[in-house]
Parts: sequence; structure tokens; C-alpha cells
Amino acid sequence: MATIEKNPPTDSKAARQAALKYLRSVGISGAEKASRAFPYIEGGEVSLEATAWALIALRHEREIALAGLQYLAQSQNSADGGWSTRPGAGRSDWTSGPALLAMRILHDLYQSDIDAASSKALNRGLSYLLDSRVEFYGPTARLALLFSKGPAGLEYGRGWPWDPKCFHWLEPTAYCLLALKLPTTAAGNADQRAIIKFADRFILEHSCRDGGWNHGNDLSLGVYLPAYRLTTAEALLALQAHAAAESGQGGEAHLQNDRLKKIAAGLNFLQTQTEEDSSSLSLAASILALSAYDRPFQAELAYLLKRQADNGSFGPTVMSTALAAIALEADQPGSEQGLVLKTSKS
Repeated sequence: MATIEKNPPTDSKAARQAALKYLRSVGISGAEKASRAFPYIEGGEVSLEATAWALIALRHEREIALAGLQYLAQSQNSADGGWSTRPGAGRSDWTSGPALLAMRILHDLYQSDIDAASSKALNRGLSYLLDSRVEFYGPTARLALLFSKGPAGLEYGRGWPWDPKCFHWLEPTAYCLLALKLPTTAAGNADQRAIIKFADRFILEHSCRDGGWNHGNDLSLGVYLPAYRLTTAEALLALQAHAAAESGQGGEAHLQNDRLKKIAAGLNFLQTQTEEDSSSLSLAASILALSAYDRPFQAELAYLLKRQADNGSFGPTVMSTALAAIALEADQPGSEQGLVLKTSKS
């Protein structure tokens, strides 16, 4: 549990600046003397997850952002273009989603400063993400589905796993969808647009009976599983509309209607948690999700502000502080900064 400050700031702008100062202090510097990478906990080893979210939080600090972008490019696995939980940990995994999300956001902000190596790394990361989804059916089974059900038989929901060749789960799928949808939808062909659509569908198919989302399935062994605050917020962020979203016309109209109903149910569930003082991470994610859909988040914000420690952190993990700093941007009137995890359509 985070250390609670005796006199926590009530000003979200001041709280955010304190959080950013803390992030700068725990960054691991490279040869350029800028914070290139970040640990999971202060003083620990580099974590790609923490690095990605901290770089997004610090994205307007040019020196850190560019050094971090270079670090992400250098830590990319040469074999397949993905990223591991930490450099040298082995095969690429779910951290490829947050890493690519950070790269795309930074690449968009500093286009004139991007070198060829970073651009190549971004494109390789995108290719890895598109190729690393879960696929339960082999070529023969897919052919059988095509013959028995027509093209619709192949349009089943597919997401991303924590580790390669495992079951798809909500959180890695949400991270990967955000990486494909932000800051703008990744340009691409019909296959890329279909991958986004099927990942959206996977999340929608697993919404809980009373609204919201669990970590994976909504039903197990005949028992309906409960929704959780953090996973619901992550799902809602990932389900934001995008430039290639279904228009709601023709045969896709019923899919769009189902999407809107489940998003509304998820938002309603999230708002039932308003008076729950949960973790900094879930509060920050809730603020971001509610803000993305233009819902009020002042109660969540008040709880989050009370969780800031004297050193500016929001808990023992660097990711919690990074996500809190990003969430606090949503409370900056007239600032476009608060839209970093919001698509142009929602």
C-alpha cells in the first residue's frame, strides 16, 4: 500500500509536477545523461513496462523522451521485433504492447528528431504485434470453419497473451489495442484493420454479465465471474473508437450497437466504484477511462491525490506513479495533455 502523505496536495497540477520530479529521480541514465529507462521499483533493475509508462508521463521533456525512444529501439529483440519484460530476459512477451505504445506516442511528438533506427524499430514492433495474437485454430480447422460457416466463421474474437502461445487475456489485449489506436490508428491494410476489429470483439465477448470486465473470461465452470475496477478501466480505454472503426452501417450495425451497450454497462460499473478508495493504479486507470468518455472523475481524483507520498510517488512501483501522473493531466483545464490516452473518436 502506498505511503499516505500527512498533508497531501489538493492541486492536481502540483501533484503531477511532484510525480514527474519523482520519476526523473528514479530514472536510469545512459551515456546522454538523460533518463533513458526506468526500474519496476526505485533502485531496481530496468523494467520495460515501467519504462514505457514513465516515458509517456515524461513525454514533453524532450531530452528524456528522445533518450528513452533510443533506449526502446536498442532494447528491442532482434529476432522478432518485440520486447521482453526486461532487456535480455528472453523471448518477446506482453510488454511489447506498452513499449510500442510509448514509441508511437513519442515518435508522433518528435517526428523531426527521429532517426532511421528508431523508425525501423517502430515498424518492426508494429509487425511483431500484428503477428503475435493468439490463434487457436490451425490452417485445417480454419478451412473447415470457412466451409461450414462461410467468411463469418473466421470472424471470431482474438486477443493477445501474456506470453507467446498462451491463452489471450484482457490486459495484454488492452495494451496492444492502445498501441495500435494511439496516438492515431496505425495506418495499414485491411488485415491490420481486421486485427483491431477482432481484438475489440474479443474484449466485448468477455464482458461480465452485470457490466465491466474480469481478467479473462466472464464465465468459468458455469459461474459468472465478477468485474474488477482496473481491468474494466483498461478495457474501456482499449475499446475507444478509432479511425477504422465500424461505421454502424449495413451488416456491422448490430456489432456497433452491441459495442455501445457493453461500453455503457462498463462505464456504469466503473461509476459504482466511485466511492471505493482502491489502489493508486486502479484509481488512475479509472480517471483515464472516465475522462476518455467524458464522465466525471472528481471523486476518484480526490482519493488519488490523498495517496501521494512526500517524495511525489503514488506507491512502491514506478508504473503506479507514471500512470497517476498521466491521469492527473485529465484535470488540467484547457490542456490537450490530458488526451494522451484518448482517441479522436470515443
